Amino acid sequence: MFQITSHFFLGFIISFVGTIPPSTFNLLAIKRATSTGLRKAMAFSCGAVLVEFFYCFFAVIFSRYFLANKDISDLIELIAVPIFILLAYLFLTKKHVEPTANEQAPKGSNDFVQGLFIGVINFTQITFWLGYSTYFISIGWMKEEWLYMTGFVVGVCAGSLVMLFIYAYYCKKWFYGNTPKLFTEKVLNKIVGFIFIGLAVMQVGKLVWQHWIK
Repeated sequence: MFQITSHFFLGFIISFVGTIPPSTFNLLAIKRATSTGLRKAMAFSCGAVLVEFFYCFFAVIFSRYFLANKDISDLIELIAVPIFILLAYLFLTKKHVEPTANEQAPKGSNDFVQGLFIGVINFTQITFWLGYSTYFISIGWMKEEWLYMTGFVVGVCAGSLVMLFIYAYYCKKWFYGNTPKLFTEKVLNKIVGFIFIGLAVMQVGKLVWQHWIK
């Protein structure tokens, strides 16, 4: 029981701290919390975290295979570059339309599905958790057994969800109905767009370093 608990909290702490810096996930959760409320923000967050569960689980289970086949990890990171650039373009050029009173909470919107979509396209999570899992295995902090690995992945998802809830709860509490300029849709779209540009640049820089400079 202690081993399972330690694996859970190891994943929880890494994910909780890793969700603190501005990212597409927490900024889009804030956007929903301040404009449409906590429930929609958490629906979005649950969709994104559900995808993170499968990506993290995949990375942890197949960590040794990825290490033995480095070309696969490189391909994942290479494919991510044009996707990040496309998403940056979509967010930066997105037109802001003021909703009318009847459009404040459209019934047809599905924040959970939108969270799934944002999670799926961010498949560099695989290489992120691949790095952590292989490191923890190498120093003996993680055991290569299904039960312990599952505990680690559940902890990862719990850490992300708790931090996203904290972001959404306090931003909704402080700013709902009185959204500050920083959290308006137009500004957040720009911030998210520049984050995607930053991610694309980082991916290119990482690949160049690994294959041409290092």
